Amino acid sequence: MRSRLATLGLFAAGLSACAAGVTDPAPATTSAALRDQATAVQTTAPSEWVRGIDVSEARAAEAAGVKFRDLNGTIKPALQLVKDHQYGWVRVRLMIDSDGTYGLFQDLPYVKAVMKDAKARGLKVLLDLQYSHWWTDPGNQWTPARWKGQDLNTLAASVYAYTRDVIAQLRAQNTAPDMVQIGNEVNGGLLWDVGRSSDMGNFVKLSNAGADAVRDASGGRARMPPIMVHIAKTGDAAATVAWYQAFIAAGGWVDVIGLSYYPMWYGDFANLSASVKALRSAFPWARVYLAETAFYWSANQKEYAHLPYPQTPQGQLAYLRTLSPVVRSAGGSGIFYWGAFWSQSGRWLKAPDWTDDDASRRALFDDSARATPAIDGLN
Repeated sequence: MRSRLATLGLFAAGLSACAAGVTDPAPATTSAALRDQATAVQTTAPSEWVRGIDVSEARAAEAAGVKFRDLNGTIKPALQLVKDHQYGWVRVRLMIDSDGTYGLFQDLPYVKAVMKDAKARGLKVLLDLQYSHWWTDPGNQWTPARWKGQDLNTLAASVYAYTRDVIAQLRAQNTAPDMVQIGNEVNGGLLWDVGRSSDMGNFVKLSNAGADAVRDASGGRARMPPIMVHIAKTGDAAATVAWYQAFIAAGGWVDVIGLSYYPMWYGDFANLSASVKALRSAFPWARVYLAETAFYWSANQKEYAHLPYPQTPQGQLAYLRTLSPVVRSAGGSGIFYWGAFWSQSGRWLKAPDWTDDDASRRALFDDSARATPAIDGLN
């Protein structure tokens, strides 16, 4: 998602160069054992159809003065709107040493506050560990300054120590996540250049270090949340399955599969259905979620053409009402809407090199911060 927001290759300034204290991560597990482990952990994954919203921007927008409004114009806290519209889950990203520009406010104190708010309202949380200071996606997986220059073993130890501390802090405030993403849209791996997936062994060592840390900080496998591995390949079912086959063959830990689906980049609903069906067939033990999707309520600023519905509030609603049955019938287990609260960004978005704000055209709130009809599109 992020490379489509801006393909600038920018890096946040003023990052800490201090390396965190690290310990050795747990040793790698064999591929067969990990498959058994995945099947065991999968029993703790949510069995209900998951309806979720990514709320990563909401807290910062409210702090900047955005007042989100329900369909009838009533002002409400962002996460109360989530609850009132019958969403059971939120998703929030966690960055490392981001400087607050380009929409990347999500340091650990910010995320801890979001999770307190979510849990107090009875919402479950998918924690998206991005392991970078910058947007992560198939074209951007940049190592934060604190870990620059580390070799593979040291970097894996850093991932383990950082992740274990994050989960420990969240558990200490009684807001343990209900599902954890290790990386975001990790088609190309994470923590480049060491963790590029062109060397799947290196990538898996880093990814498994994060999963091991979630397990250990949670008090063991029986108490840990399921681990999501999330890529953006839904336009090609064979390539999507092949990616996970290679990841698992290299010993990669995955309990649930997360996909991005945006119709302007990843094909039509038939492509999506084929990908979900193929994944369920190849990995019957793994539930499949759309970790990201979105559609336009207003004309896009990127000149994307051939979209499946008009770029209007009703077109946005129609998109989501069509999407849910497609994912369900293919065997998927839920959908998270990306960028729902990306409204009135002039108040909170400091991004001087971006020439447009296309993401705001896909929010679930219009330019007056009033909910669009599509807020009920996943019902």
